[in-house]
Amino acid sequence: MVSAARPSPLARRRVRTAWLFLAPMLFVLAIVAGWPFLRTVYYGFTDASLADLDARQWVGFDNYFSVLTLPSGRLLYDGLLVDPVWWRAVWNTVRFAVVSVACETVLGMIVALALNAEFKGRGIVRAAILIPWAIPTIVSAKMWQWMLNDQFGI
Repeated sequence: MVSAARPSPLARRRVRTAWLFLAPMLFVLAIVAGWPFLRTVYYGFTDASLADLDARQWVGFDNYFSVLTLPSGRLLYDGLLVDPVWWRAVWNTVRFAVVSVACETVLGMIVALALNAEFKGRGIVRAAILIPWAIPTIVSAKMWQWMLNDQFGI
């Protein structure tokens, strides 16, 4: 039986150092992304309204699915999971995500292959494609630099 080689002390130290550098960013990301997500899940199980978030009562799964029995004995299903408009929105979102990712991947591959191909005028084509892509970022960065300038900024 062949045993797996243990990483060298230098490799272990590099991994530990990398995790130490990543830890603050992961902590901030967990707070910035995790707190709103957890609050959203919590509010999903209450009857909270945007007008007054403090006046809320726990309703459990009733927002998503509830069965009401009418005096006639007939059952009435209510909630998000039986709402056809909601399911239509879910379907539209999934369809948009799949189609847009597929199109962006195909078009991105075509552009990448075209920019990598050897042909006369390749530099001009690269500049014509990459300059309009880079300019808005440069302009935005310069604008923020001016706005945050301590002498004449906002």
